Amino acid sequence: MCETLVMDKSKDKNYVKKIIEGYNVFLKTWGHSDNWSQSQFKTLEDMIFEATKIQINTNTLRRFFQQKTDNPQLATKDALCKFLGYSGYTDFVLKMTEPEKKTEITEKTEITEKTEKSVKEAIKKEESIEDKKNVAEEDTHKKPDISIEKVAKGVKRNQKYIYVIMFLITTILFYFLYVFILKDWHIQYQISKIEFFASKVRGQAPLTVTFSYDIPSNLFEDITIVYEEANGDATGKKLNKGINKMNATYIYEGEAYCYLKYKDEIIRTIPITVLRPGWSVYVREERKRFFQTLPIEDAYTSDGYVSLPIEKVPEEARASHLFVSYVFYCKNMVDGDNFIFEAKMRNSEKEHAIPLSDIIMYISSDTHQHGFAMNENGYAYVKFISGEKNIKGDEHDLSHINFNSSEWHVMSIKVVNKKTTFYVDGEEILNISYNESLGMANELILRFKGCGAVDYAKVSKLDGEIVYSEHFDDLFNE
Repeated sequence: MCETLVMDKSKDKNYVKKIIEGYNVFLKTWGHSDNWSQSQFKTLEDMIFEATKIQINTNTLRRFFQQKTDNPQLATKDALCKFLGYSGYTDFVLKMTEPEKKTEITEKTEITEKTEKSVKEAIKKEESIEDKKNVAEEDTHKKPDISIEKVAKGVKRNQKYIYVIMFLITTILFYFLYVFILKDWHIQYQISKIEFFASKVRGQAPLTVTFSYDIPSNLFEDITIVYEEANGDATGKKLNKGINKMNATYIYEGEAYCYLKYKDEIIRTIPITVLRPGWSVYVREERKRFFQTLPIEDAYTSDGYVSLPIEKVPEEARASHLFVSYVFYCKNMVDGDNFIFEAKMRNSEKEHAIPLSDIIMYISSDTHQHGFAMNENGYAYVKFISGEKNIKGDEHDLSHINFNSSEWHVMSIKVVNKKTTFYVDGEEILNISYNESLGMANELILRFKGCGAVDYAKVSKLDGEIVYSEHFDDLFNE
């Protein structure tokens, strides 16, 4: 009994590896899953929920794909297999055992060939016996036996029928093998070879994005590209075989998408962020995939800071995963590798803070970002990002960081020649060195789990020159 249990666990672990291989093929452009970032796992969480309506936590996905758990839950494996096109984990295991069935078909064909060979040998043996009998009877009676000639013709006629039957059986077997096994496998293999990417996915409206593609010719007629604006408008188009590039212009501010579809199935998704100059308020409920943009004026308060009133939050977004962001966009704001970004923020009960009370600040370019997330007693969710480098609380011990989000704090990011230092109330919390240049930074994001509050935000050069500054009490007084 113990040996059987070990074998079952071993097989299950092998199927888990096959699931991971399937995702590495499907998401080839992300690189290997061992190197996926937390944001990629978050995107995968959203993709799986969109396709299956089953929620798998980002951390659960990371542990599964980096094989840090010996016994993934069946519900997790079911959802992952459904996203790959199977009805569930059991269906996936059955499909993976199809090569064994193929071996059985081959063995049956070999048995049939052996049977055919035996029939031929029996016929030859019978013909040899009949020939000897004919010779013996000719020697005895000195005249031919017509009945023996008829028997020989009957044997040859039966032999032709056997050949026809064997040919039909073989043809049918190969037909079913192709229809039920090889065809689907070949299509999925061809889909995994598709290359589809965009050159610029963030920018000011109207934003023109260039999409490049390389699609196997046998799939091309069933491929459609769909552009979805931030307001929900969607347009589908067929691709041009001879160009391999297509442009789309997004007009509406917010989160837009581009989908690549094979027949009615979405096989690739590229998110697009369309921004407008100045300040905006973004309202998002992540579990429901709700997103809406509001004017900054909706968040003005008489107390001299911005905080979106809960009554301005749409009803469908008032849930446990509500995030409100105050976003400022300006082209070529500052050198993304040398600057100081500072903001005074709070996320208290007055601002309808949700448990953990996240306070997050980012400064971004078109390619990378710097930023960090702080919260109250949720050390696993504390994180620091700078270019291609990141430090996250679920991978490092950050329990020494004590943070009371209900009080006002001055949070700042200082970058000097690709070395980033993070501060809270003037105290250094952590620093990171990175390699890939940010280029020109153009976007400020102040994000809260709940509605949050921002008193001021400013960006300056290292010599103290103010590049941008906003005190929201001035805006309210205007």
